[in-house]
Amino acid sequence: MNFWRRLVSHVAVFATVIGWCTTAVSASTEKISTPESVIPFATLLARDVTLKPELKGEHPRVFFTNAELEGLRARAHGEGATLWRESLRDMKGLREAPPSAGSPDLDKSGVQNESSYVLSQLVFAYAVERDPKYLEASKRWLKAIVSWDPWGYSYRTPNVDLPPAHLLYAVAFAYDVLYDDLTAEERAATRTKLTRQARLMYQHFRYKPNKKYSFAQNHTFIPMSGLGVAAFALMDEEAEAQEWARLVRAVYDRVLLTFDVDGYYYEGFHYHVYSLHWIQRYLDALEHSTGEDLYPAMRQKFVPLKYHLAHSILPDGKNIFDFGDSGRGASERNEHRSSRLNSGWEVLYRLAAKYRDSEAQGIADWMRSQRQKTWEPHWAFWAYEPGIKPVSMFELATSHWFQDADVVYWRSSWDKDATAFAFRCGPPQGHHVSSLLGVVPEWRLNTGHAHPDAGSFIIYAKGRYLTGDTGYTGIKLTANHNTVLINGLGQADGKHEVFKDIPYERLNRIRLREVTTTPDFFYAVADAAAAYPREAGLKKFHRHFLFEAPNQFVIWDELEADKPSKFAVLFNGDREIEKVVTGHSIINGPVSLSVETIAPQETKATVSTLFVTSQGRPGSVEKGEIEQRGKQLRIENTDPTEAMTYVHTLRIEALPRSQSSQ
Repeated sequence: MNFWRRLVSHVAVFATVIGWCTTAVSASTEKISTPESVIPFATLLARDVTLKPELKGEHPRVFFTNAELEGLRARAHGEGATLWRESLRDMKGLREAPPSAGSPDLDKSGVQNESSYVLSQLVFAYAVERDPKYLEASKRWLKAIVSWDPWGYSYRTPNVDLPPAHLLYAVAFAYDVLYDDLTAEERAATRTKLTRQARLMYQHFRYKPNKKYSFAQNHTFIPMSGLGVAAFALMDEEAEAQEWARLVRAVYDRVLLTFDVDGYYYEGFHYHVYSLHWIQRYLDALEHSTGEDLYPAMRQKFVPLKYHLAHSILPDGKNIFDFGDSGRGASERNEHRSSRLNSGWEVLYRLAAKYRDSEAQGIADWMRSQRQKTWEPHWAFWAYEPGIKPVSMFELATSHWFQDADVVYWRSSWDKDATAFAFRCGPPQGHHVSSLLGVVPEWRLNTGHAHPDAGSFIIYAKGRYLTGDTGYTGIKLTANHNTVLINGLGQADGKHEVFKDIPYERLNRIRLREVTTTPDFFYAVADAAAAYPREAGLKKFHRHFLFEAPNQFVIWDELEADKPSKFAVLFNGDREIEKVVTGHSIINGPVSLSVETIAPQETKATVSTLFVTSQGRPGSVEKGEIEQRGKQLRIENTDPTEAMTYVHTLRIEALPRSQSSQ
């Protein structure tokens, strides 16, 4: 610790750093330009969406034709054989029966979504293999799903929203691919059900004066993807399918316009994985069915998606940097569990193919090598281009700053024993939102999965998560994160969507002012004061985050208020936090993160058990159970003051076996 004590004691050193930071602030405040023109939504709705002439009256046609299937069959036993075998490895639809109509299981979260993937996997397997067992199982699951009424949860938004969207896609895919293998009765029953469910989805989402859509949010674009696939499957059989297709294409114009610009998905890693493949399903169906290819226009936004997926995965390949609504924090990440991480790697093979992107190919290969899961591996087989030479992960940069979201990741290497950390301080949906809100009148922000965590950080080392986030919560609280409270107040607290009524102009002032990284050094400065409400009286919150390899951190907070206040700095731990001579030790198994308060001299430190309101079931997300998610160290000034500078040093340390927790 002598180095860090000298750093604090030498005023000249601090003056140099302060001058450096000030220069960096003035040099990094660029604004994102406002689009010169945005096509009115009414104009988008009037645009024709039509099938390619050669596809009219043909099935299959939405994603591939019979002629193209011959090529897939050749690939399944040639260059794509490994991926194809993997896609057939776990065939739940062969070994399990589908839920029956009226089953209470259908109201359980994820059951209908999973059923859609089961059906599409069976259908795809039959399309390529032509094995009667796949056809028999496909028909069994298709018949069951067609019999369910309603689609979706009976207690909340039946027939619209996410489960019905999944089922629209899967049943439309089955109808399209199995068209000639269904009896006339089976075909009619499937078409009738598909038409009814698509009509209900369309009526819910159709445009009316003053209607607003959450274009960038998964509850909008996933239903539109399901409806779009259904429209292409039925377009020359049901006249209204043309209107469905027009609505979906219009909405998707805005989905792509408002999409994150730097690759970071604002709802967190798990929602990135949950959502992205649905955008691809629609874009691929649109391209194959109509000839319109939207990938080229999205190149700048889609190419960096690979970096968010790769950098979000911790070196162990099993856990993640859990910003946003991702996972259940300390309550699950230290468990010995058999379930594997779902990283959605299928999407990267498609992006690699569309953009000839060797990095995307290499990252997808790496994810597969870690035995991570994906939603629909048969689409990875479909998308894979063997001619794209993958880049090794060891050639990939070990740090990345997502400058629109203002989240930065750093790791010492891509090895499993690497040290890794992340630091964030940005508005809930990125800076680009501020330039779009005024020109997209039918857009309503939905930031329910974003957290009030400006200035927070996560640290991982020696195979263990040391300090950081608490995962998916039904009620968002700043007190759940490694950041600062003022007089007990957080940034935006007490409900699920905490940013809903806050002017985005204010939120847009939350930012990382500067980031500097090298292979053995990291420095960033965050400006988080705008994250706090006016009643908090916080005038300044600059957090300096410094790391020097292999194991030293300095967290330096400059805080000012409009009245004498108490400022509390928070550090979370997964398991134990113990008082030691120099401060506190956050312990996780054989490794610890020591925390020492260098300034001010007089503080009060308390350790408490950290409880959160976990997410409730759909429709009641704020009514989840109270759940323990680790411990928390809180360090606070003893006497109220208008200005405070906190300096904390953190050191990663291996513990003797006798001191380590389980």
